[in-house]
Amino acid sequence: MVLNFNIEIEEKQDIPIVRVKGDIDIYTCPKLNKGMTEAIEGGHSSIVLDLEGIHYLDSTGLGIIAHTARTLSNKKGYVYIVCQQPQIRKIFSVSGLDKKNIRLFDTDSDVLSEIKG
Repeated sequence: MVLNFNIEIEEKQDIPIVRVKGDIDIYTCPKLNKGMTEAIEGGHSSIVLDLEGIHYLDSTGLGIIAHTARTLSNKKGYVYIVCQQPQIRKIFSVSGLDKKNIRLFDTDSDVLSEIKG
């Protein structure tokens, strides 16, 4: 099986940005979980998760994101999701996760302006 998945982590303005490309499903979730855990273990209370490069998000991936949000809520932190794709944004709305400590933005610049503003 060929996995269509790539994850990169960078830091801007002292906040980790986790950029994901490909499909987030049961096969790629271990990599997503590892990347999110690495970002949290860096001592940060919030992270940016850039989903602009994904094509598919299943319930397993949503569970990883929800778990990360719960972990960060203990630090009074947030998961800032960057995504303009209506079908992906709808998943967060329908699941109710956008009512928790997950916030949706169009660009990572919008997130960084919000955090520092």
